[in-house]
Amino acid sequence: MTVVAAALSGWWSLCHHRSAAVRSWSPGAGERLRAGSLQVRVFGTGETVLLLLHGIVASGDYFGAAYDALGRRVRVVVPDLLGFGESMDVAGPTDADAHVAALDAALVSLNLDHHPTVVVGHSMGGSLAIRWAARHPQRTLAVVTFGAPLYRDRTEADQRVHAMGRVEAFLAGNGVLPRAVCALMCRYRGAASWLVVLYRPDLPLPLARTGVKHTWTTYSGSFDGLLRDDGWEPALAVLSRHGVPVVIADGADDSAPVPGRARHLAERWPNVRQQVHPYAGHMLPITHAAWCRDLIDAAITPCVGTPSVRGGQT
Repeated sequence: MTVVAAALSGWWSLCHHRSAAVRSWSPGAGERLRAGSLQVRVFGTGETVLLLLHGIVASGDYFGAAYDALGRRVRVVVPDLLGFGESMDVAGPTDADAHVAALDAALVSLNLDHHPTVVVGHSMGGSLAIRWAARHPQRTLAVVTFGAPLYRDRTEADQRVHAMGRVEAFLAGNGVLPRAVCALMCRYRGAASWLVVLYRPDLPLPLARTGVKHTWTTYSGSFDGLLRDDGWEPALAVLSRHGVPVVIADGADDSAPVPGRARHLAERWPNVRQQVHPYAGHMLPITHAAWCRDLIDAAITPCVGTPSVRGGQT
């Protein structure tokens, strides 16, 4: 038993220290405070606001120190999304409308609700970024997504999730067993967080442990409302009518996005642009943070110094 434990420990340490995510990530800057129903991290200065939205079973800490430099020109707001991370204590629905409303309330609380805004999202946060921007096209200056799950129906969503791995497929189910496992994790959250650390040696410890900071209700509601729902497509149409630039960026080794979808959308709408990292996977905002930061910086550059928000309404 001792030999087996030593071997497993050695394997974990080797995987952990070789991980590009572990080597690249460190905690980000900013003041942590409550804004409406969300815990947020805020830093930087400027008239333009930059919203950084994390993916499912994650938190705002996903955007670490590699993104601190963006605060030199803009006001950066990094929320823990509704029902996740330090915002997991909020009761109620976590569908797309609830997520948008929570972001709106947070920006009102910060007195940033009338500022021109660039919104960026990873994974589920990318789908949310598109929807939020479509509700506020008059003040949205640009949208950037990384590994966004732009699925057209439940079947397509479930096929892509199954392609990501057995554990992801299991947790995406809606049966008794996934609910029971989630309930156990909620009841013994501290122990469960260390089990995630053991299971995911490729993640920095704080990010792995944050992966259990949600409930079944918030997880399933967000999954159904933002991943299995096609509301992103009419939202993109709104952004196209208003001429809001949208960058859809994926890693070539990411199994979450639908192959060819971003290219098709870029061909369909002139305001949409596709970017592909040649060998990044789904964690590209951590493993290839400089590439992602450059895309965000390019989206910000024509926006800084904008005197007023975009005219018109939806």
